Amino acid sequence: MRGIPTVEVRTLLRNGLSPSDLALAITVGVILGCLPIWGISTLLCVGVAVGLRLNLLAIQAANWFAMPLQFLLLFPFLRMGRWIFGHSAFGHSASFTLPWSRGILHLLPQVTLMLSYALVAWMLVAVPSALILLSILTMVLRRMAASRTSGLNAGGTI
Repeated sequence: MRGIPTVEVRTLLRNGLSPSDLALAITVGVILGCLPIWGISTLLCVGVAVGLRLNLLAIQAANWFAMPLQFLLLFPFLRMGRWIFGHSAFGHSASFTLPWSRGILHLLPQVTLMLSYALVAWMLVAVPSALILLSILTMVLRRMAASRTSGLNAGGTI
């Protein structure tokens, strides 16, 4: 596993970032990168990084790496939100096209409702996903850091 992400992770670990802090930054970046509302994940990552004193480079890299998931997961989150609330956010196909024909302002409440459904679904999925990802990343990064230090103690270079 000698790809570019591995090299960058090793560099961050070598520069004194603890495995648990790096795991937290990557986890937050990935989870916020999957947020079903476009355009705010980068700002949220900056706010979380500053507030929790996380590595900004790591959190933003993970955020940008996960952004394709944002598009792939939008419709599953919409469907899950509709299922949670027990009705269709889209309505019938005719009711979706009718507000559009009257202008964007008539469509805005329906789009807002759809995105709020997706956001609720994302929140329900984000917490367990974050806990699982954080525990896996912490374990992997601790092993990487241990292998780096054992390699340095043996006189090798990594």
